[in-house]
Amino acid sequence: MKTPKIALVSLGCTKNLVDSEKILGRLAQGGAVFCQEPEVADVLIINTCGFIKEAKEESVETILQMARLKEAHLKKLIVTGCLAERYKEELTRDIPEIDHVVGLENFDLVAELSGLKEEKNVRHDEPAADLGCQGDFRIRLTPRHYSYLKISEGCNNPCSYCSIPIIRGPFRSRAMEEVLREARELVSGGTKEINLIAQDSTIYGIDLYGRQCLHELLQRLSAIDNLKWIRLLYTHPAHFYPALIKEVADNEKVVKYIDLPIQHINDKILEMMGRGVSSANIAGLIKRLRQKIPGLFLRSTVIVGFPGEGEEEFQELLNFLEENAFERLGAFKYSKEEGTSAAKLKGHVSEKTKKQRLEKVMSLQQELAFKENARWVGKEIEVLIEGVGAIRPRRTVAQNNGAGTRPAPTLQWGYGRFYGDAPEVDGDVKLKGLNLKVGELRRALVTGWEGYNLVARSVD
Repeated sequence: MKTPKIALVSLGCTKNLVDSEKILGRLAQGGAVFCQEPEVADVLIINTCGFIKEAKEESVETILQMARLKEAHLKKLIVTGCLAERYKEELTRDIPEIDHVVGLENFDLVAELSGLKEEKNVRHDEPAADLGCQGDFRIRLTPRHYSYLKISEGCNNPCSYCSIPIIRGPFRSRAMEEVLREARELVSGGTKEINLIAQDSTIYGIDLYGRQCLHELLQRLSAIDNLKWIRLLYTHPAHFYPALIKEVADNEKVVKYIDLPIQHINDKILEMMGRGVSSANIAGLIKRLRQKIPGLFLRSTVIVGFPGEGEEEFQELLNFLEENAFERLGAFKYSKEEGTSAAKLKGHVSEKTKKQRLEKVMSLQQELAFKENARWVGKEIEVLIEGVGAIRPRRTVAQNNGAGTRPAPTLQWGYGRFYGDAPEVDGDVKLKGLNLKVGELRRALVTGWEGYNLVARSVD
């Protein structure tokens, strides 16, 4: 029987992205023939997100759009991921075009249902060497020079607005040796930057080893040759501890960038959110982090329009954001999620008010971000190059042997990131230089800025 051509659509967060990479790895083990376009696939897999209303809507719309392909040539539609875990019965009942609904982490079952046999070869439209198949049989969906590394699953935090514990279950750390092995394999495949992800990375190890040991993991990761940057994402302000702060400050491979979602700053709202931390705790932690870690970039996330948030509570949040000037910030409207305790609270805010508050937060953050960019003009930074495009060759120059002229090396525009920018969520650095190569690190002088992005020229 002919091996089916398989396509995968990945939706949602970076944790979902890693799951998609591992699904592709299992498919590769089964001898999959991959294709980029769903329109030419025999089997289509959609890895869905079910976190908040907008994500669920996007997932359902994508499923419905792809279901239309069943009228043409698509033989099998498989839905997996968070939405599948949470709404299996509803999806099966309401969208009959779906052939299989598979819950989280059932990667082997997805491969089996795709109609593959257990083989060891991989076929693809591109050479197998370019697939980036890594440990745990991941096939990378990110550029080769950076990777996401999941260090745990699930969550124990009692945040009243969040459905993640319902969907993904309790917090479960991955064994340190397993994480390190996967990191080494990623680096051997060309990864320069590893971004650590979890629902709450700051409590890594507490279930396996009886203590928080993220700082120990950072130490051991930094010993991997050819790994240049380690980035810490998804930390929790209630769970930071002194040894972790010291490790971030002292370890040269750990970039001075911390993702610290505070969600709000008003004590009443924080308590209703179940964050386990007070306004004073948050303010004190931010002060310690900035004192102990020179050059720190703080990224945070806030939720506007949580039940009970009046104008006074919102203004307190706005004032705090202005005073503390996070270098990077994401903001979201509260989403009422069934099964969460916040959904039962009184004082829900109208969509119109939530939208207005979101616009005020992002308008303020734009001002702060532009001021931050202006501060970097005239400074040198190290840029990880992510893309390259030629501008034009310079004037021809005389050859030393007098035999004529030869063109000088091509002057190029490229783009990349410095340590203050996490992949996919922050800005870029527009870089001008000679012989730029994707995946290399270049010293550069910041000469200006355009919107959220810096402009620089290579000095290497």
